[in-house]
Amino acid sequence: MEEKIIKEMVLDNHQKVQLLDISREISVDAYLVAMVARMAVAVDRTLFSDKELSLIEFDDVTTKLGSHVLFEHTNQRNFIMAVNKDRVLQELVDIFADTMLPYLSKRSFPKKLILKRYGE
Repeated sequence: MEEKIIKEMVLDNHQKVQLLDISREISVDAYLVAMVARMAVAVDRTLFSDKELSLIEFDDVTTKLGSHVLFEHTNQRNFIMAVNKDRVLQELVDIFADTMLPYLSKRSFPKKLILKRYGE
């Protein structure tokens, strides 16, 4: 599957998110139209307060998760006619921007993602 960067953004919480077109042709005139949002969140001690770090061993977090935690979110629509592919892809991007960007932009998002993955 070929990935094409649609857009890269730096969010209010200083995280960088990439929007990628991962659409693929499924017949002569139809597509699976899909976009993925991808963000690599650095596992950084500065995201946590001293109180939070007293509850977990930060070195254990980095041992289990590594230096980054990957967030990915995919939106897709199937059997889209070729003439409508670009319009539908833009709709998926717009829906993501309206619904997910405010959440991903929150200052607490990187820390919550790291703690969630650590707990898993």
